[in-house]
Amino acid sequence: MGKALLSLSAAILTVCAGMAQNNSISLSVWQDGSEQSRHAINSIDSITYLKAEGKLMVWDAAQGNDTIESSAIDSMSIVTPVFEGTNTMSDSELKAIFSQVKVNNPVFKKTGNHNPLMGHKFGADPFGMEYDGRLYVYMTDDHMFDSNGRFIDGGYSDIRNISIISSADLVNWTDHGAQPIAGSGGAAKWASNSWAPCAAHKTIDGKEKFFLYFADNGGGVGVVTSDTPYGPWKDPLGHALISRSTPNCSGSKVPWLFDPAVLIDDDGIAYLYFGGGTDGLSASDPGSARCVQLGDDMVSIVGEPVEIRPPYLFEDSGINKVGGKYLYSYCSNWTGNSNPGVAKIAYMTSDKPLGPFEYVGAFFDNPGDVSWAGGGGNNHHAVIKFKGKYYILYHTRTLKAAMKRSDEWRNIITNDAELRSTCMSELSVDEKNGKFNYLRASATTEAGVGQLQDFDPYVKVEGETMAWCRDVHTSYSVGKYIRKVTVAAEIERPGGCIVLSDVDFRNGANGFTARVKGKGVMRITTRKTHSSVSSTVLAYVEIPESDDYTEVTVPLIKVPVGTLQLYFHFTDACSLDWWSFF
Repeated sequence: MGKALLSLSAAILTVCAGMAQNNSISLSVWQDGSEQSRHAINSIDSITYLKAEGKLMVWDAAQGNDTIESSAIDSMSIVTPVFEGTNTMSDSELKAIFSQVKVNNPVFKKTGNHNPLMGHKFGADPFGMEYDGRLYVYMTDDHMFDSNGRFIDGGYSDIRNISIISSADLVNWTDHGAQPIAGSGGAAKWASNSWAPCAAHKTIDGKEKFFLYFADNGGGVGVVTSDTPYGPWKDPLGHALISRSTPNCSGSKVPWLFDPAVLIDDDGIAYLYFGGGTDGLSASDPGSARCVQLGDDMVSIVGEPVEIRPPYLFEDSGINKVGGKYLYSYCSNWTGNSNPGVAKIAYMTSDKPLGPFEYVGAFFDNPGDVSWAGGGGNNHHAVIKFKGKYYILYHTRTLKAAMKRSDEWRNIITNDAELRSTCMSELSVDEKNGKFNYLRASATTEAGVGQLQDFDPYVKVEGETMAWCRDVHTSYSVGKYIRKVTVAAEIERPGGCIVLSDVDFRNGANGFTARVKGKGVMRITTRKTHSSVSSTVLAYVEIPESDDYTEVTVPLIKVPVGTLQLYFHFTDACSLDWWSFF
């Protein structure tokens, strides 16, 4: 019995290397002709045979421990499920098809770098909001082409969408799409544009509600609401929340009525900060920033907006509460002054949310001061605390510069085109004294922030989730009658890819399933590290040629174990809605 058990234990350990996460491989113990015990092997801590006591001990913290009288054991078996895959061709046939395609790996945002956050599109003027363990980033939808396919050279007047992405680990980002906010196709049809957003969430009447504030060009601040942090959005007012008719917000006092930031205080009262510009005002002391209390409904204001006087203000309101103090931050202007400096992020502090605020100084350089950022320009930021650390969000021209170096885009993208990309760096904050510590541009890198946690492949993963990609864009649509949002990853051409970072397969997976449409073959591979040359093929997935989405399921060729880099490559243009391993 002892020898047999040792042999069985070795077999179990071997099978454990190829374990499915969802209890699909199990160990069964039979006594007196009936199954007395079943355990998912991936949850078993150990199996011990106690010869003196004549007992078999199965230690399983997840399902509970078992003590089995060994003398009564008829048999022990390992059960592996068998399922029918959807491929109609063999793996060798699919491999032959795939071998005819040139694989294109990420190039503009290089594998291993975490800045910018997106490599498949642009996004500027970022604002961060934490919700339910994820960081949501809201951005101005910088884009290259209008609806007629014509290149836009700095087309601010064409921007009517807000881009939203989210992540739990700050490296693998889910793209929630460029969502229509302004204009005839948007939620706020009265608005001409939607720039520089900010967002907040609050429980109202027992239900969590989400609020997205945006700039309507330079003439006002609007608000739209949703039941989720990523829309769809509704217009609760039918007009701007802050306009030229708002007291203390005339054009002579606030040239640029835009760039909102929102803060919900510890007592549940919310405040909105906005404004900027120096037109007709003193460059050193324009006094064109404002703050105001929001109503309990988050879509109204209480009282008149109060003046803030940041020295050398240009634009870009930011607000944080640190160590009991309120920190108002902003971008300085271009007058060449020595303090705070040209286009730097400076801040003021107050003991009260509406001030008065006292100037402290600059704490973040213009990232254009370093070569990797792709050149200087306006500076726009947001400071966010997420999972115990502080980060600063800002935009650069990194992606634009990388694309402009390529043969494909060199003669299309102009030098003056405003195509910016959101980046992120850690920020040192003195919580005790309520201060931002200085972050030099030289301390920011394309490497960006570290991944906070491994990625889980055993849940339903949206196809538009990626750390890196090539030849991919995302599509966004809202149902006409049922207000359902759909976002999918669209593979533009053969060889396109989606890559995820530090995917934790733990003890292994048996199969893969996805919802796709289009045609061709998807190849799934893994690498041990970002810099690895060799890769392991997990599966070839046949995508049935169809205009409708189809669910596909395949067994894996190899069992992935541990934390790996995950690659999806495609032979044809297609759409990936979601995927999961099991």
